[in-house]
Amino acid sequence: MKNFFDLIQRLGSSSADIIWFPLLIWTCVATFIFLLLRFNKSVNPLYQYHIRVATLFALPMGLLSAILLQVFNNFYSSSNFSTSVFVVENPLPVVYSVPLSSGSAEYSIPWMEINFLIGLVSILVLIVAALMMVRLIYSYFQLKKLHQQLNREPLTNTNLSSGIKDGSVSIAFHDHPLVPFTFGWASPIIVLPEKIKEDSTKLNMAIQHELVHIRRGDYLLQLALSVIESVFWFHPLVKIGATEIEIYREISCDQEVLNTSDIHPKKYANMLLELVPLNKGYGSFAVNMAVKQSTLKQRIETMKHHKMHKTSYKRSLFLLLSITLMVIAPIACSDLRGPETLSDEEILNEKMTLTEFVMEINGKEVMSANKPGVSVSAQGLGAIAISPKDYGLFEFSIRPFDGAVQSGSISDNIVEFKVNQLNVSIASTQKILENNSDAMIWVRHFPNAKIAPGFSSYGDANQPPPPPPPTNLNNPADQEVFIVVESMPELIGGQVGIQSKVEYPATAKRAGIQGRVTVQFIVDKNGNVVEPKVIRGIGGGCDEEAVRVVSEAKFKPGVQRGQNVEVQMSLPVLFRLNDSEFQQSNDYEAPPPPPPPIKVETLESSNGTVKVKLSSDFGPLVGASVKMEGTKRATATNQEGIATISGLEKGTYKFAFSYVGFGQPVKEITVK
Repeated sequence: MKNFFDLIQRLGSSSADIIWFPLLIWTCVATFIFLLLRFNKSVNPLYQYHIRVATLFALPMGLLSAILLQVFNNFYSSSNFSTSVFVVENPLPVVYSVPLSSGSAEYSIPWMEINFLIGLVSILVLIVAALMMVRLIYSYFQLKKLHQQLNREPLTNTNLSSGIKDGSVSIAFHDHPLVPFTFGWASPIIVLPEKIKEDSTKLNMAIQHELVHIRRGDYLLQLALSVIESVFWFHPLVKIGATEIEIYREISCDQEVLNTSDIHPKKYANMLLELVPLNKGYGSFAVNMAVKQSTLKQRIETMKHHKMHKTSYKRSLFLLLSITLMVIAPIACSDLRGPETLSDEEILNEKMTLTEFVMEINGKEVMSANKPGVSVSAQGLGAIAISPKDYGLFEFSIRPFDGAVQSGSISDNIVEFKVNQLNVSIASTQKILENNSDAMIWVRHFPNAKIAPGFSSYGDANQPPPPPPPTNLNNPADQEVFIVVESMPELIGGQVGIQSKVEYPATAKRAGIQGRVTVQFIVDKNGNVVEPKVIRGIGGGCDEEAVRVVSEAKFKPGVQRGQNVEVQMSLPVLFRLNDSEFQQSNDYEAPPPPPPPIKVETLESSNGTVKVKLSSDFGPLVGASVKMEGTKRATATNQEGIATISGLEKGTYKFAFSYVGFGQPVKEITVK
């Protein structure tokens, strides 16, 4: 069901750009042209006819031109060339979706999502258009069948067939009550009612009328208009335009008959009156006299002024071509653009950071992480995960990833997105993106995830992240779990005390597994370790052993504002084989060796931002404390061992770095 929803949603997003938006542009232009013609009835009927034809022709030609130009733009996307002249910001969310892999996010399908609804409407329109085309083709074969049954005679009267090759037009009479009509292009046939066969005057007028249609090529125009009317059956302006085209086609034909012959207008009008009761017949594929009671008065009234409307047919055709091109231009050169996505290079060099932020869902505050020094960040390919109470787990990134949908954006210090009928807003106290101001984001939601409130980040959005730390940021201060505090917890016995309790798993020994296991946990107010979990493991039983020894560790509690508080921390446990045997010491109280140093690398110190990377011989230090001396500004390193403090003035600052079991270096960094 999710795959079906994604397919229809993408169809809706694409059709909005290549069909519905150009159709909206045509609607505006066509409305203006039709109203202008309606309020200027003195315009020559032939111009009225051809201008309306040009307007309808411009619809499919404009859509086709828009599609071709889009293909052209995509082909030359590496250059700055663009054919778009009229650019409108897309009010709908642009959809980029990655297939949902097994075991990933739970997804509540939003059936009322606007792109999905547009996709459903587009499919319905296409289905009905196909049925209308089938009906049109059926009418064509019915007319062909009638054509074979008729007794045809070549038209040889040179007085009537002026301008037409002698014998190329045939005449046939039909005993059904049908109005005169013309069918065919290469070898047209004029079909007349049997009732006027013996009246030479009426016969002469009817034939002259139909010959005008043949000379002007009205049959081909009618054929194209029938296809347009079937494909765009849903558009009222197409129906209105087709009706008015039929009226002015016949009026302009009446004018030419009266201007090029000695037929008296009164006799011609009487003939039209006699044809009113007759059946219109095969109107879709035939050009008939279209005598209707509703338009007869207008046609007769126009005959009184036929001498005022003499014009050049070639001039009118030139007008038809010009109007067609003029209407096509705004359709083809328009573009419905969504917000710009970051390029691959920009994503790789980008970084998201939420600093002392507040999260709201449907206008209600659900998480307040605005304590000094609180932040969470992720590199461009990574993601930030937040789990507010009672709303499951949200993950978002500036690039597509498994199970995510594009449903929001970052703008300066605000993150906004909508997923599963939840309007989510996250306000950071500082700018979120490091190198850009705005970007689209992709979001994945686990609505039924049972995770303690908190937040975290991870380096690769497509890799399953560890659960976010249970940071109860919404509870009173005496129940908060801090990341950085004024006095960080101290491990009693140091790192060597942890290592002395490790029993190397037999499975790991046999497999030769060694390395570092990072365990994340909370040090409670009494210095005990609670909720330990592995965030980076090596397997072979080492992960379980690391959790066991860390659980038995004792700390001097962390202190914030003079009170013991709970602090989230992480600790590495080393597993190293020496001569195929693990050397361990049971002397827990042995004097510890000097603590290993913390390696500090300054990545950035400009534009009011200091970014450092903390590591040891074993890799990056996750959750290490970074404090700016003499202030309350502090933060912790992420999964890559990187920490960022922003909003600094130019000058030199002292930073203190600490991590359980390591030395505590101090480094001066100058912000330029």
